[in-house]
Amino acid sequence: MIDLTKVDYRLTLLPPNGSKIDITNLIDSCTHEEMDGEMAARVSVKMKNVKRADGWIHQHVFLDKRIVLEATDGSGWKEIFRGSIKRWKTVAEDHTVEFTAYDPSFNAMISKEHYFFPAGMKADASIKQIAVEQGIPLGQIDGPSIPLARKMYNGYIGDTIGGRLKETRLKGGGRFIPRSTAGKFEIVREGSNKTVYELTDLTVNSSSDERSIENLITKVKIYGNEPKPKPKKKKKLAKGEKREKAKIKTVLAATPKKEDPNKDKRPKISVTVNGDTKFGVIQEVLYSSNFDNMAAAKAAAQEILDEKGKPEINRPLTHPDIPWVRKGDLIKINSGTINGDCIVESVSRNTQSRMMTLKLRGR
Repeated sequence: MIDLTKVDYRLTLLPPNGSKIDITNLIDSCTHEEMDGEMAARVSVKMKNVKRADGWIHQHVFLDKRIVLEATDGSGWKEIFRGSIKRWKTVAEDHTVEFTAYDPSFNAMISKEHYFFPAGMKADASIKQIAVEQGIPLGQIDGPSIPLARKMYNGYIGDTIGGRLKETRLKGGGRFIPRSTAGKFEIVREGSNKTVYELTDLTVNSSSDERSIENLITKVKIYGNEPKPKPKKKKKLAKGEKREKAKIKTVLAATPKKEDPNKDKRPKISVTVNGDTKFGVIQEVLYSSNFDNMAAAKAAAQEILDEKGKPEINRPLTHPDIPWVRKGDLIKINSGTINGDCIVESVSRNTQSRMMTLKLRGR
């Protein structure tokens, strides 16, 4: 059990000299967020810019300054965020300082690198390889540990890690969440939290349950290009034949060209990948020429159906803050038409109002 009336926060700046500056009492607003689709958590703060014995407080809020956010429910302080400031500004009109800090995985999330993983390499092994190369401290790695296909990545490291986890999910290897705890990067199995909180209408501030098929896709057609005719072998000509051919070319150049009867015809359908059509047929089109091979095109079609082949569900819920609820946690909900086990896809908490907003997905 948790006493919601005893939830409180404190935010501390950590200067390079090893000292600590508690800025909790200067805060006008502060949010802590772990968002769906974002590997790094962040803290956004607006605070009073006051003068101290050692200068203005904004002088301690410079880029890459480390901060720690802690919370308590009356049973002692526990760290819920550790990171560094990536953006700050002062506002002269109201004498305030605003800054945004991200956890240590932020640099990797926005960095780019080229990776090749051989067939059979597991996602956890590839993520550990990335962490070692990028100097990312590792914490709990639950997996995933099923063999994956040979693949090359060239782009954001965060997208590479997300791609390995997504391929695992599509192959039935389960869902895993990347997140940071106490400054260490973790891969946690979704819903593996030991403490499962239950939220009901007795304490829920607001909730809604929305379903939509406005962006539904239930069929994907893969079109191929018409095969190009093979070039004819050139025949060596004698001098007289060359002169005659040159005359023919001159005549042909002056003759209007006939339109190719197949020019405006659509290419042939190579493959059709069907999803669940109980809501009707809503179709997407791919072209095999945009992929290395047909297997890759089929995989892309199936990925579209996996993501858009069922109704979208939107379940935001606002509740008095429980500091220990994190993205990827299992939570029980009994509010309105949301009843049963849900997974927290994102959490945004306001430390001043002591409220949290959750984005939920049915388990």
